[in-house]
Amino acid sequence: MSTLPASPSAPAPEAAPRKRRPPRRVQVTRVQTLSPLMRRITLQGAELEGFEVNDPASYMKLIFPEPGQTEPDRPLPDGPRPKSMRTYTPLAVRADVHEVDVDFVLHGDGPASTWAAQAQAGQVLFLMGPGPGYKLALDAPLHLLIGDDSALPAFETILAALPASAQAQVLVEVVDAAEERLLQSAAKVDARWVARGADNTQAGTALEAALRKTGAPAADARIYLACEAAAMRRLRQLLIEELGVERSRIVGRGYWKLGTVNHPDHDYGED
Repeated sequence: MSTLPASPSAPAPEAAPRKRRPPRRVQVTRVQTLSPLMRRITLQGAELEGFEVNDPASYMKLIFPEPGQTEPDRPLPDGPRPKSMRTYTPLAVRADVHEVDVDFVLHGDGPASTWAAQAQAGQVLFLMGPGPGYKLALDAPLHLLIGDDSALPAFETILAALPASAQAQVLVEVVDAAEERLLQSAAKVDARWVARGADNTQAGTALEAALRKTGAPAADARIYLACEAAAMRRLRQLLIEELGVERSRIVGRGYWKLGTVNHPDHDYGED
């Protein structure tokens, strides 16, 4: 069958630009201490009407106050990108009461960590999103989740989505044993925690040693790998080149990067 050339007088229609959701004003309603370095903060607001998360490990943007502000300015559609904007995983979403839970790692100075350490009911943020998440293969018999404390919120959403017939192996790198906690899931979960200490320059070192000790995962495992960006690349290479894992079975995410203030939220480690 032949194909006629496109008429120069009738160019192909351009795709419609993706409509950007307006930022939503939210207030803190609860602050829960999960561990010495992890806070779960509940955000609520009428502007969360229609906020819906369809996939686990999805993301959203939170905009924090600048120094001297009690609450951030509402971003304008054509305005500059807010300086104090960071990426987080939406946890439990309670649409009936317009609430979403967010976990924060208290990792030191920075607009998000500093804010979370002092967060109180009534304080205001702006929220943008959500963005897409992890396309979970529900029929996979084994799910391997490898990452550091920054990935725990994403891991929890994945575990919450797994059926009782699934098995999950979780390998998490944290500062010390005080950060360990129970991970809930209908699936059968085998969680292993490894400590890296307080020196962030050692990010991924304990994970790498534990993964080498564990050995090759089962051939039918699906792997979600999320941690510091350079460590994620090393671990991805280890899985593929030394442990024989097919690239197609690994989803990588660089959640943060040493020496970078605001690492992009689309670092998949495939470069």
